[in-house]
Amino acid sequence: MTAALLGLVEELPEPELAALRDALPSGWILAADEEVASFDALLVRDGTIDATVLDAAPRLRRVVRIELGSGEVNERALGERGISVESVASPALFSVAEHAVMSMLVLLKRLPRVSDELRAGLVVGDVEPAVTTQESYAFNWTGLEHWEALYGKTVGLVGIGQIGKHVARLVRAFGAEVVYTKPNPLSAEEERELGVSYAPFPELLAGSHVVSLHNRFVPETERMMDDGAFGLMRSGSFFVNTARGRLVDEDALVRALESGRLAGAALDVFWMEPLPTDSPLLSAPNVVLTPHTGGIPIAESRVLELQDAARRLPATS
Repeated sequence: MTAALLGLVEELPEPELAALRDALPSGWILAADEEVASFDALLVRDGTIDATVLDAAPRLRRVVRIELGSGEVNERALGERGISVESVASPALFSVAEHAVMSMLVLLKRLPRVSDELRAGLVVGDVEPAVTTQESYAFNWTGLEHWEALYGKTVGLVGIGQIGKHVARLVRAFGAEVVYTKPNPLSAEEERELGVSYAPFPELLAGSHVVSLHNRFVPETERMMDDGAFGLMRSGSFFVNTARGRLVDEDALVRALESGRLAGAALDVFWMEPLPTDSPLLSAPNVVLTPHTGGIPIAESRVLELQDAARRLPATS
């Protein structure tokens, strides 16, 4: 059987090419530039697929596009020629979603506090170390007063693009309810598929145990989380931001934490990065801070993108 040829419209470094070759399904070969007329499929991330490229590739039947790339694809021209287009989301986006869910769990379980107390040797009730069995163990020997499960909680997503949708899938798997808000609500079919429901922004804030930001920063959304917004959040709730720092009035967040209105917050993004050493966030209570590490490193993400793209090609033998 003749091998199918996958072509590129851009140059990739050798480590990425090697990862792509290794991930190709049976019957596919990564083609050289001079074989453009024989391309059965094209992969594009930062390159361009226009009429000139299409005219040079009469065998082309499939295009796989990596979404976060800067490339341009003339989808109308592809459709007119019966060429299918598949999009590959960046793994970095899914990593941000994972980071957001991790942050929720860390907050709900009071992980920083309980870990510090354990390391400090805190033991309540004069409990002495003893060998554990299935039935005998020292439950909560540091005396943590309260911690929670994500199960049964309501998670409010402010914005529901690719990252927000993946967060919704993940927290739904934990048994949480998901509400979202955005300027243009999803279709009823999309809501059913994701298992989410729409709520206006004020209602989402008031009804959620955890509020997580996933919208873009534009002038209109600057400091959207201010004293008024935090004041609407239910007492004892949590706040997570893995989107952009300028969505949040950080002084207002500190006030909400210090007053006890919020039980905790987790931030991966900030108004200024790196975070200044005199930032009030560093001494605010019950706040978890990470240095904008929600997304995986670019090099790793690019390799995973290519491997995912290769898997979108059908086996030919």
